[in-house]
Amino acid sequence: MYIDKSTERVRSEKYYSVGYNPKIKKYLLADVVTWIAWYERYFEISEDEYEMFGSDELDSIAEGFHKEGTTSTRFLFSIKNEENTSGQLEMRDRAKI
Repeated sequence: MYIDKSTERVRSEKYYSVGYNPKIKKYLLADVVTWIAWYERYFEISEDEYEMFGSDELDSIAEGFHKEGTTSTRFLFSIKNEENTSGQLEMRDRAKI
């Protein structure tokens, strides 16, 4: 788990959720990748973007992250090990709640 449950907001029909991670002090968007085995990629968002939950604008940001994947400048880490650099794996370990 990488998002504090008390801050988590889930947009299941769009395959993403947002929330805050107190360990790394960042707002995150978790994009669900529907592949052979579903997994999540985590991206950094601003507090203002977090507050836009439910809006078309945040849906568009999430869609952009999904299309860009690991090449996004805001990509932090993935649950899928091989998508991460060693630095991203370290951040993922620090972010675990």
